[in-house]
Amino acid sequence: MGIFDKITGKEAKEKAAAAEKAAADAKAAAEKAAAEKAAAYEKKMAEVKAQQEEKAAEVKKTLAENEKFKLAVDGKWGPNSIKATQHLLGVTEDGICGPETIKAIQKKVGAAEDGVWGTQTSKAIQKFLGVTEDGVAGPETFKAWQNWVNKELGF
Repeated sequence: MGIFDKITGKEAKEKAAAAEKAAADAKAAAEKAAAEKAAAYEKKMAEVKAQQEEKAAEVKKTLAENEKFKLAVDGKWGPNSIKATQHLLGVTEDGICGPETIKAIQKKVGAAEDGVWGTQTSKAIQKFLGVTEDGVAGPETFKAWQNWVNKELGF
């Protein structure tokens, strides 16, 4: 239709109705797309929330389990310190610092894993903890170890 062609009233109404319908259809499609996007977002947020709640429950459970291993930082290497270390390193929790426990400690601190606690193991522990490396694991070394264990257990 040319620029100077006449449009009858009926044609104008039909064209206007078609334009209105097209606009309404476009609006409906946009609203549908927005609703679908919002629904997908809500679903994803519900999944994320569920995952966060599950993770929070796991953390609470772990902290509750670890609570019995919280150490007094007294520099004493006794059964409580040993059991907490064993728990943290995933070895038998018997409170005895035997070869299995010593090997796990040596592995953690990067020492030779021979199951014997000697000067080299003490130095490796001290280096790992950032304390004076004199090769003698005394109260200061054990205080630093107890602090490290507590930190690793979430305290």
